[in-house]
Amino acid sequence: MRASAADGYFEVRRPWISGDTLDLDLAMGCRVLEANPQVEETLNEVAIQRGPIVYCLESSGLPHGISPLEVLLSSRPELVACYDQRLLSGVVVLEGSALARSAPAWEHQLYREIPSTSTKTVSLHLAPYFAWGNRAPSEMTVWIPRSQF
Repeated sequence: MRASAADGYFEVRRPWISGDTLDLDLAMGCRVLEANPQVEETLNEVAIQRGPIVYCLESSGLPHGISPLEVLLSSRPELVACYDQRLLSGVVVLEGSALARSAPAWEHQLYREIPSTSTKTVSLHLAPYFAWGNRAPSEMTVWIPRSQF
């Protein structure tokens, strides 16, 4: 078999017969992305991509009572790709940990002084964006605030 890579494409040239298979194993590390600073809505937030797939954080992928809006992700999170057979008959999810901040609830206020908060480490499970909403009804975000750590 002869194969070559050029211009980002991999070409396999050989005579093919019925029943032939091609097994392809690609390295797909996680990338932490930020948007252009002119996209003000995502300032100081990051998104996670693995290969061509963008991932999202759902409340169903967090400990009970933690909202995706309370999660802070480092610029270099340690995420592990795991195959989850229960989600859509099998997809790759990302597992790791992040910080969750706790602050007093908002009660009929439009503005307030910044309260003191505390943080704790929580486990998280990121699902492919295309698969969100298939575990349980939940909140979801792609853009996660960046922690200062």
